[in-house]
Amino acid sequence: MDQTGSDKIAKHYQRGLPLITGLALAAMGGGLGLILQPSSQSLLFWLGVIAVLGGLIWASLAAWLPQGPVLRFVGWLTGNLIVFTLMLGLAEGGFRLAGVNFNNLTGQTDDPRAHYPLCLRMPDRPLGEIYFTRAGPLTWTGRPLSTFLKINHGTDSAYEDEAEFTAHYDANGFRNPNDQTDWQAVVVGDSFTESGALPYEQIFTTVAAQGSGTSIRNLGVCNTGTLAHLEYLRRFGKGPSTHRAILAFYEGNDILDTEEEQSHLQQYRDSGWRPDRTPRPQTSLIKASYQVAKHLISRTPAIRYQNAWLTTATPEIPITIRGAPMPLDPESFSSAQKALLDDVIHQWAQTCTRLELEPWLLYIPANNRTYHGLVRFTPDAEATLREWQPGTLPTYMQELCTRQNIHFINAYPVLRNSAESGSLVYNRILDTHLNQEGSRLIGELLAKHLSDAKTGSLEKTRP
Repeated sequence: MDQTGSDKIAKHYQRGLPLITGLALAAMGGGLGLILQPSSQSLLFWLGVIAVLGGLIWASLAAWLPQGPVLRFVGWLTGNLIVFTLMLGLAEGGFRLAGVNFNNLTGQTDDPRAHYPLCLRMPDRPLGEIYFTRAGPLTWTGRPLSTFLKINHGTDSAYEDEAEFTAHYDANGFRNPNDQTDWQAVVVGDSFTESGALPYEQIFTTVAAQGSGTSIRNLGVCNTGTLAHLEYLRRFGKGPSTHRAILAFYEGNDILDTEEEQSHLQQYRDSGWRPDRTPRPQTSLIKASYQVAKHLISRTPAIRYQNAWLTTATPEIPITIRGAPMPLDPESFSSAQKALLDDVIHQWAQTCTRLELEPWLLYIPANNRTYHGLVRFTPDAEATLREWQPGTLPTYMQELCTRQNIHFINAYPVLRNSAESGSLVYNRILDTHLNQEGSRLIGELLAKHLSDAKTGSLEKTRP
């Protein structure tokens, strides 16, 4: 081939290769966005945007730059980037096939919540169709609230005086004595029932048992909804002497968690798919490199989690008002949400009947409702927190219970009365679960209802 032919091929290479590469990169970024439709807050979304814009700019340079040293550099750089990408792809595939765990090299853990207090880790032992419990027996010793605040880089002064204690979980993963073989009542619920930031003697189920003389089994697990609670009741709730079952319904997220469980259950029934919470090793070279670079370039900033003051206290107490998701209002329920809530409350009543248990429901409000109108927000508090108004969910739930002949207990009044007198009934900062005082108040309320049931003076539920 003569020199003229070689020059033509080189010119085509210098312009054609970056042009095709740029257009292919832009098409790939746009295609991934259309297929995966990632959230605008996700890294994948912005990578797609960068791919589209970068690809179009690169293709434009190749199309419009005159022949010369700049265009030759663009062609040279494109070729080398393609070679580098191929080599990186081969290395990525090789490490994945070899199963190299980069977490062991970077000092990370396979479970992102491994350093969290036990009560804030996701339950990971599969149960039934799509549910999970903790893999007991377990113990955890520490200061859960201060540990959680430190892990999340909080700067608030809140838990300096928190006492260390040891939390024990039985063989089934619940906070009960290992030798518990019989109980008269069972309480089923989420993290508010588990009460992992409180010692065993301060959990409201323990307080209620001591106050009423009724032995109680606690079946509380964080990150669970009502469908999981039904599964716990069926599998672990009935003892030889059990005659009463209490569903602890937390208004903050139980509806949303139940919606997620219903979606997972439908997927399982349609395809056999099951959720999996087994920690995965980090075998991706690219992801590991990104994590190391992110750690070296940017440090996680310190965060202040206070967004309000409780004004009924003297002096005012800095607190965190719970953010999204906030309690739902029945006025804004979708038809699917209404149908699901009605169905799970019906299932609760029917399951209790089959197990020969008297069905109860304990309504636990979020701190949004309990502290509403009693707080002064910080200037930087989110508008959604300032604008949120208590809906009619307690009344709505009570009416559902009345139709199903379920005894309804509303914990809002006792918590509200205490808050109006200046007492904190939830943890102060970041974590918004019940504190010792709030747990005591609910335990005493439940003890009164249990005692009244024993003497036959329990009032009927009314809407």
